[in-house]
Amino acid sequence: MVLGLAIAVALLVVGVTAWPFLAGRWRATSRAPEREHVDGAELAGSAALEDVYEAIRTLRMEHSLGRINDGDFRAQLDQYRLQAAEILRDMDREEHVARDG
Repeated sequence: MVLGLAIAVALLVVGVTAWPFLAGRWRATSRAPEREHVDGAELAGSAALEDVYEAIRTLRMEHSLGRINDGDFRAQLDQYRLQAAEILRDMDREEHVARDG
């Protein structure tokens, strides 16, 4: 009885620990077919945009932990937002050229 409970708890711990890694892989493979129809420039733009979004998430976390002061946080956040806007503008411009051109 105790051994069975210990095994069940151990499996639960392993499952909870492994879930973020397995879920990430599942999402990546489930999106793979969608990317077959995306051209190289759009894929590069999407990757660059995701990099900026990840940097913003990290910046927010660092600020919430008190590692970055408010002034530096605002300045860096504004820079990241400008980068994201430029990437989106470029992606939109490339989409219009591809569609109209």
